[in-house]
Amino acid sequence: MPALQVKDCPSAVYEQLRTCASEENRSISQQALTIIEDFLSAREIACDVRPHQPAPRQHSRYAASHDDINYAEKRQATFRRLDTLPPFPLSEDAPSAVELLARIRAEEAR
Repeated sequence: MPALQVKDCPSAVYEQLRTCASEENRSISQQALTIIEDFLSAREIACDVRPHQPAPRQHSRYAASHDDINYAEKRQATFRRLDTLPPFPLSEDAPSAVELLARIRAEEAR
């Protein structure tokens, strides 16, 4: 199995990683790997790129006209693909959406 070494890691980043690993009962290496895997999975969803497949290239950024794109089919295909993915792991300490919205509204009201 390949090894990964990170050089010149800032102390603050290392301490955050160490704290996070401790809270989730993992080694620092296990935690780093978990974070990398989670990031890459989320990136695949956000970028609409499947693993080990380069994104298709177009000659022009605006090659397809809006008439050529069926947005409903594209949206349905995206949701079908999302349904096949495992759930994104959240910490048990993560606030709910309701709590996050309440915090944002309270900060904006100030």
